[in-house]
Amino acid sequence: MLDEFERDGFLVVEGALDKPELDALIVAVDRTWSALGGGTVHELGFLRHDPAFLELVDRPRLLALVRQILGWNIHMYHCHLDVHPPAAEGAPQWRWHQDGGRQNVELESPRPRLSVKVGYFLTDVESTEHGCLWTIPGSHRWDTLDRPEDGSVIPPEAEPMLVPAGTAVIFDRRLWHARGDNRSERVRKALFYAYTYRWIRARDELGLDPTTLPPLRRQLLGGGTGAVGHWIPTEEDVPLRALR
Repeated sequence: MLDEFERDGFLVVEGALDKPELDALIVAVDRTWSALGGGTVHELGFLRHDPAFLELVDRPRLLALVRQILGWNIHMYHCHLDVHPPAAEGAPQWRWHQDGGRQNVELESPRPRLSVKVGYFLTDVESTEHGCLWTIPGSHRWDTLDRPEDGSVIPPEAEPMLVPAGTAVIFDRRLWHARGDNRSERVRKALFYAYTYRWIRARDELGLDPTTLPPLRRQLLGGGTGAVGHWIPTEEDVPLRALR
């Protein structure tokens, strides 16, 4: 699996959520979606909205893979909840990007990995009409991506990620990817958790007090014994190091 990740820049894990977990998360997303006013939602730092969202921060099967990729001195620095209802026909948009923001502008080439993201798809993505995630396998080795000369928003190397509900996708932040338009009759719902090194600070305001959380979640949500503990961690700072 790790060889596949290194080759393609992503890894698909079907069955990452069982039916009860999936149902509970959909209820939490729907409750949050309603509270936010409905429509299209891209909610940063969404963990505070429902305890069910915290359960995915340290999900063992996925966290084990993230740890193999990044190591144990990590935390979740960014997360977003996405709800995309069916959209009316409109002009196709160029949405291709790498995660990381300023990292892609201010670091020299070739750029380092620095972070990975885990996306949980809560609804079936059966076709390109369902707002699928498009990726270009192997593009995490590219620093640039040119738009096709014919103006298409789908580069010739791109592949749609068609997955059943309950699937998780782990991908390198440098992977070129884009969200497709939802032209189906189904609302697309997904949760994304991004992990990086503890010396890279949080991007989102979570509204949570890490000191009230169990040790592993405290590490993964940015807690520590002090500033230096993110650079020279003690066992109290990084319980993930001792886990196997």
